[in-house]
Amino acid sequence: MILTTKFLKEMFRQWGDQIDKPLENYLMATYEEDPFPYEWSEQDLYEQVRKLIFQYKDGMLDISVAEPQERLRMRYYDLKESYLELLGEVTELRDTIGAAAKLLGESNHILAEDSLATF
Repeated sequence: MILTTKFLKEMFRQWGDQIDKPLENYLMATYEEDPFPYEWSEQDLYEQVRKLIFQYKDGMLDISVAEPQERLRMRYYDLKESYLELLGEVTELRDTIGAAAKLLGESNHILAEDSLATF
């Protein structure tokens, strides 16, 4: 789930509060896409936005928004890093599967020899 203006305005309506445009722009840019490879649930999104709103009200949040091209560049970098991590995990899993298959093959060979010896 991504953040929508409707969702954000509903949050503020429930709180009896108003959202200013700079904060709205920051939140919409921050949550314009789900974090690959995951997806925000409504509860997760609500909690994340709630925390940021409190930080903003306490003066602890920089709400400057990067330009769309910069956000895409950062997204590309994050996806590239995720891809490389997943590629490493796939390699490790392939090695583990290969070792397990080898063990199973050896075990089956030993069991076959034992069963032949009993006849």
